[in-house]
Amino acid sequence: MAGILPSDPRPWPERRDAGLGNATMRTTIGVVTRRFSSGQRRVFHEYEEAEQARQVAVQAKRRAVRHMDQLIPKVRAKIESHGGQTYMAQDAREAVRLLVEIAQAHDVQTAIKTKSMLSEEIALNRGLEKAGITVVETDLGEYIIQRAHESPSHILAPAAHKNRTQIKRLLDDDARSVEMETPHSEEPADLTRFARSRLRREFLSADMGITGGNFLVAETGTLVLITNEGNADMVTSLPPVLVSIVGVEKVVETWDDLTYLIQQPAMNGIGQRLSSYTTLISGPRQPGMAEGAAEWHVVLVDNGRSSLQGTPFEDVLSCIRCGACLNVCPVFRQVGGHAYGGVYAGPIGIVETPLLTDLQVLPELPSVACTVCHACGEACPMDIDLPGHVLRLRKAKVARCIDHRSARWSYRLWSQVWSTSARYRRSLRLARIAQKLYLKNGQLKNAPGLAQGWFQSRDMPPIAPEMFHEWWQRTRGNAHGQQK
Repeated sequence: MAGILPSDPRPWPERRDAGLGNATMRTTIGVVTRRFSSGQRRVFHEYEEAEQARQVAVQAKRRAVRHMDQLIPKVRAKIESHGGQTYMAQDAREAVRLLVEIAQAHDVQTAIKTKSMLSEEIALNRGLEKAGITVVETDLGEYIIQRAHESPSHILAPAAHKNRTQIKRLLDDDARSVEMETPHSEEPADLTRFARSRLRREFLSADMGITGGNFLVAETGTLVLITNEGNADMVTSLPPVLVSIVGVEKVVETWDDLTYLIQQPAMNGIGQRLSSYTTLISGPRQPGMAEGAAEWHVVLVDNGRSSLQGTPFEDVLSCIRCGACLNVCPVFRQVGGHAYGGVYAGPIGIVETPLLTDLQVLPELPSVACTVCHACGEACPMDIDLPGHVLRLRKAKVARCIDHRSARWSYRLWSQVWSTSARYRRSLRLARIAQKLYLKNGQLKNAPGLAQGWFQSRDMPPIAPEMFHEWWQRTRGNAHGQQK
């Protein structure tokens, strides 16, 4: 089984209620996701070639995923021909072990990192810190949540759930811990100015840099990092040792494919034609070069990904981590990323985490965290069938009896009662009588059994005094014969 552990072990109802009760998070997440979604619509309206580029990118990514087994040896050979070193990790434990061994071999005391969802997936920071290595996140959002000892709440904006007051409080505490002057105000410019000064110390003293990877080009052996802050340039050029940890699905075939794919995260994630910074690495520092790491190690991680090849879920490997599906998801906007309990939130998290762990981790997500409104399927630039996958996972859970016994019993009873028109009508007559116990001001406020949770956040109109079939029988029965 893939090494993905839940970031929050609490059951779904507790995580959900914590999200619904966090007014600050719901406000900030709502503002961020709506801004990103409107940006996506705007850029596709203004950029005439956007849709054509997207379609070409989809085909390129699908082709790369289909031929992943052939591309991985090719990209490893290219990297090694440039002086880099490559490794293959089958699961999270092996990946963390490799990173720790590389760090210990170079007597690393401090490592600086760029943003990497894969490193969150395998709990890399925890593994390095357990080995006595200090890890510093240099992406501003990741730096903030590291100070808060939290996991990311959004794929693109890790600290989207926090407002300026909360962020300043965290930075004030960090400033005092290193005897620096605290930020002057809650204004973004002042907060960013402090973070820049604070992180510069780490950039200049770190022993090792760690990056993720947005794409890895098999044709040239080039790692591609896209950021909006430029921290990747510092992480990849200042420390003497650089380690890049990349999911096997990030390999793409050619440079031409990359030219279309590289546009997609920015266009669909935040509504920009291209990210502010693009960092390309093809090897360690060569003689005559002024900057760059003396050693470059690339760890390719499977962690359950190859198991999706050749299955109906293969297109999930095409995900480019743009966050477009999160930005339009009505559930995500209400409960926030932490309610999902894992590294990957929103529609992609609902599908990917259970899939990569063979439904062993967070199997409840497809059933409880999705309304199947299809907004995510329409927003996904890679045409991943997220709504269809949610339904397939629900069917798989039923087939494997993964749902709680009481839920299975309730749905089985419900299906039996409503399997005939006579039982259906009889149940409505009984419900019309029973609902009187839960009526208040003309609305249903509660219900027994599993339905009780549904009413915690909503009311429901009562069952009508006369149903349609009853009206039909009363008004038309004599003319058209007795209705069954």
